[in-house]
Amino acid sequence: MIKALIPKEEKYFDDFREMITHIQQMAKYTEQLFADELIDKNHYLNIKPLELRCDEISSRIVKRLNKTFITPFDREDIFLLAKRLDDISDMLLGSASRIETFNITKKIANADKLASIIHKQVQELGVAIQDLKARRINEAKAVKDLETEADQVYRNAMQELFANEKDAIELIKKKEILDLLERTSDKCQTVANVILSIFIKNA
Repeated sequence: MIKALIPKEEKYFDDFREMITHIQQMAKYTEQLFADELIDKNHYLNIKPLELRCDEISSRIVKRLNKTFITPFDREDIFLLAKRLDDISDMLLGSASRIETFNITKKIANADKLASIIHKQVQELGVAIQDLKARRINEAKAVKDLETEADQVYRNAMQELFANEKDAIELIKKKEILDLLERTSDKCQTVANVILSIFIKNA
């Protein structure tokens, strides 16, 4: 009975690794989606089931936390990391789903650059999560540097959008998608901060 209440540490780390793997796939499809000159909505169809899988893993983590009293690090941090990873998957799906909702058929200027940065960020987060399991400190500095780069790309994108897009409705559609991508980059930095906080608490 007692053993049933004591989780193997690997379970949580395996969950996080599985989540970030799905998110990396989502980021890859998102990058491809926004890189195409003519939008291929099949990329969105690939993203949707991966987001559902992330939701399932996040729910599984929460259920396990409610059933156990010994965890590899603070349960609040486990919950927070799962939630923030799920936020990234939600926002990746959100940006891709706007393509279908808004019936976007052509490439949005600078969206590809933001999506590429996000893809790189989630790759770095995958390394940080591996290091978390190995108890190797990883400040995920590259994630912050990429987030700074995304901010600059976003500012340039807004300048170009307002200077060149004459159709007000198209401007609103494109701005919302660019906003979501920029906020997704911010969420990646938030996850990096959570991981660093866990390292510091458990050093």
